[in-house]
Amino acid sequence: MRLISIILLFAAFSLSYLAHAQKYPVVVLPGEQKVLKPDFDTLWVLKDSQLKKAIIAAKKLKIADEINAELYKKVDLLEQKNLIKDSLIVDLKEDRKFYEDKWNTCQQDVDILIKQNKKQKLFKNVALAGVVVAFIAGFLIK
Repeated sequence: MRLISIILLFAAFSLSYLAHAQKYPVVVLPGEQKVLKPDFDTLWVLKDSQLKKAIIAAKKLKIADEINAELYKKVDLLEQKNLIKDSLIVDLKEDRKFYEDKWNTCQQDVDILIKQNKKQKLFKNVALAGVVVAFIAGFLIK
């Protein structure tokens, strides 16, 4: 029971504080006097021109904050694109290495075939020369 009474007492003090709290903004017209109690807030006294400048500055700040948020989104997007391109670069380097290895293997095979072709040409030329020599020797021996 005591706990409930403490809670009710606390609620009553909270509500009474809110009821007596000042509501802002308080407009003080020229020639008028008001007593304001700056308990927890800082109070500023501004002329109309200063208020207009402050409002304009606040609007500009809001617009700048929105632009800043959009630019951060663009930076994030560009960073994501860079990550994608970096992974693509890694894949392309692996592909390039694969094709370079295939090229080198094919180059070795071509070199081997060129050597075999030269041997075959030599054997063909020796065989043709042997046929010619045999033909001439056949006429001379007869």
